[in-house]
Amino acid sequence: MSLPDVLHFLIVEDQVSDSFLLQRQLKKICAHPEIRFVDSEISLINALKTYIPDMVLTDFNLVGMNAFDVLRITKNYNTKIPVVVITGNLKYEADKEKLLESGAEGFFIKEPVNTLNERMLPLFKNIMETQKEKQDKLRSERRKYDSSKSQSDFLREHTFGKEEDDEREENHKTSLWDGLLRLFKR
Repeated sequence: MSLPDVLHFLIVEDQVSDSFLLQRQLKKICAHPEIRFVDSEISLINALKTYIPDMVLTDFNLVGMNAFDVLRITKNYNTKIPVVVITGNLKYEADKEKLLESGAEGFFIKEPVNTLNERMLPLFKNIMETQKEKQDKLRSERRKYDSSKSQSDFLREHTFGKEEDDEREENHKTSLWDGLLRLFKR
């Protein structure tokens, strides 16, 4: 599977130079990445209220928060948005397992920069494939539901007849109104 031509990324990064580095790397693996940048907890929350990215990419250590905070905030808004941690500091590698256990989809060290896109690509493909499978399953379940609903409507109409069904519904509405009128007369 190749990546879609357009992917929507939300990058959580407080260093402008690192934001541009990620943008350049994403353009190497996705034809038309749509990228939004945030650099604080407030801007992350505001972005998630109005924007549904295909992925959130975050640095580990940010001013006022870290990757665990980004993961928690993102999952509070939408549990289906994958979060990938990309850091330039090797000291955070010890937190990799905790992040993955907490729901992060991946963890990368930025260096060497010239191979970052090659290292990210397999994970991104896997994430997109998993999301596609989930969407396909959801569509299939929806079609089954719609089909069963159509069947039950058909059976109801043909078992009782449309006129009897309409009459039953009208009687139900009348009894509801009668009940409400009695309540208000008390």
